[in-house]
Amino acid sequence: MEYLDEWNAVQREAAARWRRKNTQLREALGLVIVRTSSRNGELSIAVDADARVTDVRLTPQALRLGDVQLSRLLRDTIQKAQAEAAQRVTEITLSFTQDRDSVAAREFVEEILNDKAPEKS
Repeated sequence: MEYLDEWNAVQREAAARWRRKNTQLREALGLVIVRTSSRNGELSIAVDADARVTDVRLTPQALRLGDVQLSRLLRDTIQKAQAEAAQRVTEITLSFTQDRDSVAAREFVEEILNDKAPEKS
């Protein structure tokens, strides 16, 4: 029985560490805001970690563009901002998903779900 109590304590601590890191990850992603300007600075777009546009700023120069050119410039700048946000999210999440504890937790869950016996090293 002592072995099971010890094993349960180790698993509870591992789960607590994973939850703390998961909270840190969510908080870090919540802080992601990427602002990107068009090539000539006519407008700027801000997007969050979910690639949602959170702000659009137009200069007087942008307002002098025709509707087709402004539409194209908006689309291109939004896509550029979204790509930069995706890159930032990847950088943040890699440090979490490649972490030793996260890898161990993922392997443990996979073992349970696949009903496999743990491999001995």
